[in-house]
Amino acid sequence: MTLYVTDLDGTLLKNDASISDYSVKTLNSLIEKGVMFTYATARSYASAAPLVNQLNLNCPAVTFNGVFVIDTRTGERIIENVFTKKAVVGAKKFLRENGFAPLVYSYIDGRERVSFLADKIEKVRNYVNSRKGDKRLRAAENFDELFAGNVFYITVLNTENTAVLDSFFTRENGFERNFQSDTYDDTTWYEIYDKRAGKAAAALQLKSLIGADKMIC
Repeated sequence: MTLYVTDLDGTLLKNDASISDYSVKTLNSLIEKGVMFTYATARSYASAAPLVNQLNLNCPAVTFNGVFVIDTRTGERIIENVFTKKAVVGAKKFLRENGFAPLVYSYIDGRERVSFLADKIEKVRNYVNSRKGDKRLRAAENFDELFAGNVFYITVLNTENTAVLDSFFTRENGFERNFQSDTYDDTTWYEIYDKRAGKAAAALQLKSLIGADKMIC
């Protein structure tokens, strides 16, 4: 059995973040015939799911750059590649001491939240404004509140200090990072996650999980 995996932004999705009718028709036809098809993305499941809801996906998907493998029917987290407690403590200390105002993704009381510093909202204003109504958004008064719950992902938007971040967020310290420009606007994303994560690593975990003997990305 072969597992087929695609990225979303800049790959399956068009410039307006939609899937073409041709792609939907073709992929659903293949899935109906038993082809195992899914996606691997830096997006959260909450962000990705509405974009692919026309596809009749038949296996789990990779989200948050491989932090999670998600059941696409229920949204349940099947595989988790999350920070160690030591890594979270170190990240919190480093970001605070160096004046960064990140977005911090965590689970608080069982709910996925995206926290930002209320007094530094100008750093993330476009992100917050573009997600009005997103119940995950949470304003924090200080770094202790910012890092509340079980933290699994950190993003620094539009930073010019990537060298400073690179000096700490290394595999030796337990991290993987990805710096990229947004597909749709001029935002830049410095994304930080556990060193065991990554789209390729999680896709291989998924391949093993479903018993596929081959994977094509």
